[in-house]
Amino acid sequence: MVDEKAPPDKQGLHGWKAALAVFGCGTLAAFGVFGALVGIIGVFFDLTSSGIGSKPGDAQTSAELIGEPQASIDPGDIDLCSKNLQASGSLSLTRMDDGGNYEDTAGDDEWRVSDHCQWELVPDYTTSRPWSLQYSYEAVISAPDTSRVDTASEEFDARSGEIASEFHVVESEGVGDLADRSYFFYGEMSPGVTGYVILAQTRSAFYEIRIEAESESETSDLVSQNAMHREAAKLVRISEIEFEIWIPGTD
Repeated sequence: MVDEKAPPDKQGLHGWKAALAVFGCGTLAAFGVFGALVGIIGVFFDLTSSGIGSKPGDAQTSAELIGEPQASIDPGDIDLCSKNLQASGSLSLTRMDDGGNYEDTAGDDEWRVSDHCQWELVPDYTTSRPWSLQYSYEAVISAPDTSRVDTASEEFDARSGEIASEFHVVESEGVGDLADRSYFFYGEMSPGVTGYVILAQTRSAFYEIRIEAESESETSDLVSQNAMHREAAKLVRISEIEFEIWIPGTD
């Protein structure tokens, strides 16, 4: 009679031990995926916060993060009022003009693209009524016998000397920290109407952002300068990206 051998002990984990091991591995895997996502999101926010709107002289400028400009463009490629402002998603805008101010002088000795558009803006700031926004720009694409950046800078300087006279009372003004250069004005445009105007330059484009808001109080207190600046800064960032990419070639 042959003795039966006892079956070998089962290897591995079974029952509640196996379930616990599977749960543990799944949890670790989930944490691994979550950690990777957090890392990616962190890198994204580091880039966006340090790039767009960075001060001149920062280690990473918006131009470095955006990439190289186009080698060449076609007429109509630059059109911020119709293509970019409302589509950005960072602003709540309703266009109020008919879009008839756009001009592209491609084919002329001096090639410029310009526009002026008007919007109704619902700000992040708590308010019972929307604000008025006017946005205008002039991009010098090519200028014969002169630097296009110098041409834009000269016109920036000339315009910055005119804006103060358009206020009823200027409460503050000064050099801003947006774009390649900027200058702002804040105060009372007319009795009961607060105004914030920023003039900015990116490469060979200069642009003006004018925000007006009616007073929310019977005492005609001015609307917060910081709130108006935040909305203007969004527009500067959109403008920077477009002009960095679509003004062709190097300056």
